[in-house]
Formats: sequence, C-alpha cells, structure tokens
Amino acid sequence: MSVTERLLYIVRHGTTNWNQSGRIQGHIDIPLNEVGRAQARLAGRRFEALKPTAIYSSDLLRAYETATIIGQTTGLRVFTQPGLREINFGVWQGLSSPEIRQQDPATYAARRANPYDVAPAGAETWRQFYTRAACAMDEILVTTEAARLIVVTHSGVCTVLGLRALGLDCTGKRTFNSHNCGIHTIAVQGRVWRVVALNDVSHLTSAF
Repeated sequence: MSVTERLLYIVRHGTTNWNQSGRIQGHIDIPLNEVGRAQARLAGRRFEALKPTAIYSSDLLRAYETATIIGQTTGLRVFTQPGLREINFGVWQGLSSPEIRQQDPATYAARRANPYDVAPAGAETWRQFYTRAACAMDEILVTTEAARLIVVTHSGVCTVLGLRALGLDCTGKRTFNSHNCGIHTIAVQGRVWRVVALNDVSHLTSAF
C-alpha cells in the first residue's frame, strides 16, 4: 500500500521590533509589528491559492499572531504546538550579539568552537533543540491526516526542518535563509522528506 505524499509549508513568523533591532528573542514573547502583520496578510493571500488543509503554530505570540492572520484568509483554525518554539537562548535572550560578546565572552567563544553542544546558562544546546523541533513536527504528522499543512514557527525551527529535508543532521551546514514570512515547502512521504522550495519570498515584495 503506497503512502500519500504530503506538503508542509513551513513559515517563519512576521517581523517584530526585536528582529529589526537585532535582539535575540528565543522564548521571550514579542508581538509582531506593523511590517510583520503586513507580511502575514501577504502570506495569507499566497495560501489562498495553495488550498492548505490545516495550520499549526508555535504558541509564542509572534508565530501565533502570524498564523491567526493567515487563518483569517484561509478559513482554517490554528492549532498550537509548544514544541515548535524557537530555541531557548537562556540568559542571552533580550541581548544583541555585541552585548553577548561583551557580557559573556567565554561562553560566546566556546559556542563558536562547538555550536552543537555548548549553550549559555539556562539555554538549550543546538543538538537538544534539533531533536525537540524534529519530534514536534513528527507529532503533528501523526496527529493530523491533513495533506497540506501550514506550520508557522521560528528561524531555528525552519533551519532544523530544512536540514532534515536535505538529509542533514544537527551538524549540517545551513545553505539557505529564513526571512520573516518566507515559506519553505517540503514534501513528506512516510519517512522520506524532500525539498520543494526553500525561503520563497515572492509574495513579500511589497512588505520588506
């Protein structure tokens, strides 16, 4: 018996003020700004033509707000999955990269040397996060039989799922970007994942 191929539309949330100021959000609950809301509306219009059948979202506000705006256009109810949250950056949350280098230089240097297993205080390692995000997506695929799923999440989760579709584990090198409200399309058939498109932003030309 053949397994039906399903499409995942992995969407990074819209822009926030912290995105624009270069501050690490992690698990801190920051809302969209007006640019982010405009991006979400454009993504919703794009999905009208793609006929999605379910929407899942991280429970953090910036993702959930993006998903809700898309849901208003598509007529779909948003289901939340906390496992789709961004990586927890612990004590680095709320800081910019220059502030991290100044305030925590030893951990910053150690993490650059081993980005997979070193994390700031109170944070997840990249290896832990990769497993958590991948498992959350697997749980969604078991929970629903929807054939075309929108998954609204964060840059880190987009990276994890993109790497997985490219056949790479947590040590794989990312070769793609994840712009705010960019869409990564991934086909899933049983345990086989393949990339259809990564970081499609063609719908966002008027919202950058």
